[in-house]
Amino acid sequence: MKATFVNTNDYYHHIIDAPDLPTRQQRYRALFLQPWKPMMDMLGPMFNADPAGDFAVARAWAWLLPEDLAEVPDALRVLEASDAWNVAADALAEGAARFAPYADRLPIDSVEGWLVLADPARADPIMRGYTGAVDWTQPRLVGQYDTPNEYNLPRLPGLVVHEMHHLVRLRLFPWDMRGTSVGDYIIHEGLAESFATALFGADKVGYFVSDFDAAEMETARRLIGEGMHRTGFDVIRAYIFGDYWAERFGLPKVGMPTYGGYAIGYHVVQAYLERTGDTIEAATFLPADTIIRESRFFA
Repeated sequence: MKATFVNTNDYYHHIIDAPDLPTRQQRYRALFLQPWKPMMDMLGPMFNADPAGDFAVARAWAWLLPEDLAEVPDALRVLEASDAWNVAADALAEGAARFAPYADRLPIDSVEGWLVLADPARADPIMRGYTGAVDWTQPRLVGQYDTPNEYNLPRLPGLVVHEMHHLVRLRLFPWDMRGTSVGDYIIHEGLAESFATALFGADKVGYFVSDFDAAEMETARRLIGEGMHRTGFDVIRAYIFGDYWAERFGLPKVGMPTYGGYAIGYHVVQAYLERTGDTIEAATFLPADTIIRESRFFA
């Protein structure tokens, strides 16, 4: 699997160097909007973005916009000083290399990574200054930073391979927005963060796994155990992201602690790996119900 990481820092400098706002807008459209247009068109309704709005989805995602790029933003300075683009590229290459023994079973032969800058004023602080996502229209991932700092910069490699793993898993087990279950989703996230752990260590797991007390973990475990087979995209997102995000996005609340589905999914996969001795790469090719059953996490 070929791994390519785009030097989006060069894109930002090209936009910043433009002589005026119209030129910055033109360059931004070409460098950021056009490549992501299929994904933006797909997700625009989810964010209530005006389809006629030139930068509507980028604004909804909290990306820095042309008017924010009259000068070099702090996030770009910090990321470049941290060699973030090379760090991310190395992580993506390492993640892809882990699947080399499975090349004949992989549904994709290349992955592409991007880093984008976000506006701290529009980003939700609950995300600790960074987040990641995948492009559902092609094998591409994005890491997004609004406030790079000593907490989230060491987690950049894990973020990259977490999202890379999603690109593989989604093509092995494509989602059906009506039929994909809570169980499918927790394993989707649990495998991805377990892959990141296998490469870069358990001390680098994201806050969406680590920031839970015993009571929250027990609540999340109980709710997911009861709702394991529930389906419907809005329903399963409520279980994964929790009531905080359910309220933000108008989803049905189920009493879930924030990111409870991520945390439970991670611990289910970790229990499966410990019990079976399987590798995370091999587990990637297994159905979710097999991992859940053999983990005995809910037994």
